[in-house]
Amino acid sequence: MPSSAALKSGEVGLDHELLELVSGLVCILSEGNVVFINQAGVKMLGLGDADHALGTAFVEYVENDYRFLVEAGWDLLAEEDVLPLKLHRSGSGMFEAEIRVRRVPSSEDQFLVEARDISKFVRSAESLREREERLQGVLASVAEGIITVDEQGLIETANPAVDRMFGYASGKLVRQHISVLMAGDLHDRHQELFGRYLTGSNRLMGRSVENLGRRADGSMFPMEISVSELRHGKSRLFTGILRDISERKENEDRIKRLAHHDSLTGLPNRNLLNDRISHALARVRRHGGRMAVLYVDLDRFKPINDTLGHEAGDAVLCEVARRLTTCIRSSDTVSRVGGDEFVVVVEEIGRPGEASMVARKIIDSLARPVIYMTHQCQIGASIGVAIFPDDGATMEDVCKAADIAMYRVKHAGRNGFCFYSENTPQDEIDYDAPIN
Repeated sequence: MPSSAALKSGEVGLDHELLELVSGLVCILSEGNVVFINQAGVKMLGLGDADHALGTAFVEYVENDYRFLVEAGWDLLAEEDVLPLKLHRSGSGMFEAEIRVRRVPSSEDQFLVEARDISKFVRSAESLREREERLQGVLASVAEGIITVDEQGLIETANPAVDRMFGYASGKLVRQHISVLMAGDLHDRHQELFGRYLTGSNRLMGRSVENLGRRADGSMFPMEISVSELRHGKSRLFTGILRDISERKENEDRIKRLAHHDSLTGLPNRNLLNDRISHALARVRRHGGRMAVLYVDLDRFKPINDTLGHEAGDAVLCEVARRLTTCIRSSDTVSRVGGDEFVVVVEEIGRPGEASMVARKIIDSLARPVIYMTHQCQIGASIGVAIFPDDGATMEDVCKAADIAMYRVKHAGRNGFCFYSENTPQDEIDYDAPIN
């Protein structure tokens, strides 16, 4: 084995002073034993000085699980580029390293070994991998769909929520165009907005917009999209947050319906009735013609509630609502405005006789008993009819006229109808008199 003096004199043919300038471990092996090690290597292995390593088999510094690499032969290792392994550091355990082996020129049994401590890089890589795993775990667990899209509109990534939301198998959406997730008639609109944004003429980012999503089976659902931009070098990526808002829309529709419809019968309530009357009035004023308002008050309804209970009364009201809707056209309106009071608006009548026909149909329809369990509930209806613009210049006047006419029928014997007449002034009606 060459002595230290011999090495310093350059018998192995290498400039050791240059090797000392290397920041990583550099050692020379002869028959697998260390014959030279630089100071950086001494420090890396935790040795007191170079003499502690000289004459030692390099394999002694290799962790047991990696020794098979060294034992395979240094000539084989010299054919590889870089090999990862673990080395022992005296007094502090093992550390991750990369080694590179090269044969010393003009020597059959000497090899130059370079080693680099990569523990920090490994820890950083492991930390990065853990963060990515946590991120993927978060992306997999969130309810919102998250996608990334390139400048061509091609999907680069999609989290599991997107797959579930649109009914695709995992990975099937990658490299597909974003338009596959949208309703067909919205493709061109999306492409136009996206193109305008890329040219800087449209502000698309930072806004939540509602759209129709298209599932893999072709079915549609309402969704909300929020898009943000991510610069990636010279290119741009776009992150989209997708939410299925079907339930929210259903709740909104339910709330809107409760605000405008009677909860028992499902008929329009007074709020929606007033709205429809306003629109109908505008059409009559614009195009001419007439419209009729029928106030329908049920006869003999109170005894049903008193004798059979409110459940029976509710069943009768629901059946009355159903029958009333069969007596009108789709353009007309039936509304429940009170306990047993209904209002029917008949649009675009040419003559008052058309309103009479509707009133007669209602009376005939309600003449049939309503069956509740084993009971036959016999009811009828008192109907007051008023015509716009004949009986008033405003719908308030016409509705008031229909109400007056209805009370006239009540006090004349019930179960019939009559038109408003100025010969029946309002102050002759006793509103407090019993009428059921």
